[in-house]
Amino acid sequence: MWKKKEDEPIATQPTPPPPPPSRPQPRTAAAAVIGPSVTIRGEVSGQEDLRIQGRIEGKVALGGQDVTVGKSGKVQADIHAKSIRIEGEVVGDLYGEQEIIIEASGQVTGNLVAPRVILENGSRFKGSIDMESAAQLTQARSLQGKPGTGAGHGATTAPPGAAARQPTSPATSKPPGDPLSRP
Repeated sequence: MWKKKEDEPIATQPTPPPPPPSRPQPRTAAAAVIGPSVTIRGEVSGQEDLRIQGRIEGKVALGGQDVTVGKSGKVQADIHAKSIRIEGEVVGDLYGEQEIIIEASGQVTGNLVAPRVILENGSRFKGSIDMESAAQLTQARSLQGKPGTGAGHGATTAPPGAAARQPTSPATSKPPGDPLSRP
């Protein structure tokens, strides 16, 4: 009864189906590198990502590309790029189309303009941060100085829905109904 018959086929474990063929990964070009012993004075521009390990004095204009200032990099220039990552030292303004990241080892003295800014714990930064997209920044700049816009030339505007307040001096300003005020 429990005896195995020799002419019956032996049940085997089903084999798992083969894994689907892997898609080829898109090939990404390596970034161009300015080595630690290289110093450039002037404007750097191009159509590929850039890693700066050396020194640059002047301007870096790589719109649509990524720029990384490595730990040994020292830059005295404004940087315009899609994404900017600082691991070394920069003195100049940074303009990122997407983001600016200052790593823990990074040090920046200058202004940051990008829709996304990340200052990692331990990073050093001195300057201002403007978190507007490039389109908003261009629109704001085009409105400055036009008559009737209230922008530029020291004019101030109140936020939408808020009433503009007139400046008052503390010596003459007293709240209404103040028991100490005399007419």
